[in-house]
Amino acid sequence: MISEYLPEFNSFHLLIVCIAFSLGGFVKGVSAFGLPTIAVPIIIFFMSLPAAVAIIVLPMIVTNFVQMMISGHIKLTIKRHWGLFLPLFITLPMGVFLLSSVETTYLLITVGCVLILIASLEISGVSFAFLGRREQLFAPVIGAIAGIIGGITTLYGTLPVFFFIAIGLDKEKFVAAVSVLLFFGSIVLMLSLHSMNFINATYLTYSILGLAPLFAGMWAGTKVRHMVDQVTFKKIVLILVMLIGVVMIYRAFS
Repeated sequence: MISEYLPEFNSFHLLIVCIAFSLGGFVKGVSAFGLPTIAVPIIIFFMSLPAAVAIIVLPMIVTNFVQMMISGHIKLTIKRHWGLFLPLFITLPMGVFLLSSVETTYLLITVGCVLILIASLEISGVSFAFLGRREQLFAPVIGAIAGIIGGITTLYGTLPVFFFIAIGLDKEKFVAAVSVLLFFGSIVLMLSLHSMNFINATYLTYSILGLAPLFAGMWAGTKVRHMVDQVTFKKIVLILVMLIGVVMIYRAFS
């Protein structure tokens, strides 16, 4: 019936989106981020990268809004981290422009390798706590770089996630900071994608119909997060950062 109004609608693609969203939602529930990390690579096995980016952006807004409201600490988070947020939101549209106009293969490979390296070092005991001692200096740089990368890949939260871990945020403050970042960043990303004509009615339909399995996965993941301690939570986040690095390299070659 939907295909009568949307000729490009494909039931198989919807199934893939629902599977990707449920798995991505579970990871997001556990770690407060990771929805596009898991969902986008699954979707691009069957659809283009611009299509996957367009499909994921609305669920990112909805889920991060819910997570932001539940976690709280919104004003305190913005007050502390605005120096990272503002450059990221400014450079995010630049990354969206690059998605359609510039060859980004080597950028993705380089960033992917860097993420794998720094996460591996952190897991092995090499500390990046010096970032916390120079937070005001490093935060704007990380935000600007993350915005450009995020416009190309939707993974604009990856470098800030590592930064939040490195400066020693506890589990609840980490979730609050990531939720605020991803919610407002998702709005900027959606407006940028719309201005570049990436979003259409078919992609929005996939997004909306995929929300139910997404929230089911997110609910299950949140239950798991409440069962783990701070040390385990940090390890989970760092492993996901490594996975994001692998995903970036995969996208470069795909």
